[in-house]
Amino acid sequence: MQTVEVARFERAGDVRRVLIGEEEGCVVVREDLSGPSTLVAYGDEQRSLRVTFAREAVPALLDALGTVQEGGSLRGYLSCERHDVVDLMDLCDARGVPYAFTGIGPSSGIQFRPAGWSGQDGRESAPLE
Repeated sequence: MQTVEVARFERAGDVRRVLIGEEEGCVVVREDLSGPSTLVAYGDEQRSLRVTFAREAVPALLDALGTVQEGGSLRGYLSCERHDVVDLMDLCDARGVPYAFTGIGPSSGIQFRPAGWSGQDGRESAPLE
């Protein structure tokens, strides 16, 4: 996977790196977390969160980003310290943009949410047309 680091934030011993890449025709956003807050929140000193968008979902993703920022740039959205991967997932859930989520930590293991699952009411989100 070819990735580009678009942001790195450090505060009080915590580090958050945000990367965007392409893998098997999908856009992948990865957020690598480490530090004391990660240990408290996840029980792991390091944690990786991945959000994967199928090629077909990218136009809807850019439209959703355009509602919260001029230009609708994924890089621009994620390079702002106040936005993280969870904010991106919330935005996509609200706008019906499908994505797959994976969380990985050495102690907490792997969590996976397949694309199309909104998790809000137990139903799948509407497919892209």
